[in-house]
Amino acid sequence: MMKNFEDFTPEEIAAGYVPMTSEVVPWHFPMMNDTIRNDAYEKALKSALKNGGVVLDIGSGSGLLSMMAARHGATNITTCEEVSMVAEKAKIIIERNGFKDQIQVINKLSTNLVVGIDLPERADILVTEIFDNGLLGENALVAIEHAKKHLLKPNAQIIPSGAKVYAILIDSEEIYKNHRVETISNFNLSPFNQFSQFSYTGYHLEKMDYRAMSSTTSIFEIDFQKIIEKETTPIEFNIIESGTCHAVAFWYELQLDQETKISTAPHLPQLSCWKQAVQLLSKPLSLTKGQTLKLKAHHDESALWFTERN
Repeated sequence: MMKNFEDFTPEEIAAGYVPMTSEVVPWHFPMMNDTIRNDAYEKALKSALKNGGVVLDIGSGSGLLSMMAARHGATNITTCEEVSMVAEKAKIIIERNGFKDQIQVINKLSTNLVVGIDLPERADILVTEIFDNGLLGENALVAIEHAKKHLLKPNAQIIPSGAKVYAILIDSEEIYKNHRVETISNFNLSPFNQFSQFSYTGYHLEKMDYRAMSSTTSIFEIDFQKIIEKETTPIEFNIIESGTCHAVAFWYELQLDQETKISTAPHLPQLSCWKQAVQLLSKPLSLTKGQTLKLKAHHDESALWFTERN
């Protein structure tokens, strides 16, 4: 019988006995191969580290961002990773690339780190890329808020510094049928929809059959340097194409620093490692060009979603 991951020893992990399959870390490979993402983060780190500094990297992954920081003059780097097998692999990669003495990998959530035990001192710079397709699903806000209070120096630089969220309404029978069912072979199967996902799902829209039905609408602008609280805002979508509206699709821009940003928008020249987030409406709506659809957008510390309003 195959052992559970937590049952492997660090020695077994380091020796490669744990199957490092794409089922375990599916998002890491396109992320590591996203040169636009990587180059943008390295540019921001290089600028932030002109005078050196102590760096905290939340979400080690392969150790890539920590090694970038080391390459550009960080005097001390601590990186943390919740998944033990990933943390062990990051240690191997960091040592193989010659940064063992500069980077310390901690197998913990950042919210469990303690200055003086896990970190030698509070950090001058926080760098993190724990953002999912819908921005907040990996508890990025929780980690950033905790770090500001407990792990960073006053006025520490945060990379990224903030994010802007945008949305459109879409007509997509293909996406709808991936999550809903109605009448099939003259049988009403709609009660099965109770098992459907009602949160957002990630799609590369350019790979799907869809139509944009509204102009792009700005939803939220989040400054990670400020205190971030739950937020609800009314929004209006101006309908530019008649049809059946099935969902809201949304994406974001990460503002790494004043000069550098990354977009997760659809139809970029190079496919992003992030997909667009798609949340289906409670039921499809027939909309006509010139109409306005009113919704509410919400976010808390770990999710972003939409509800209907009158």
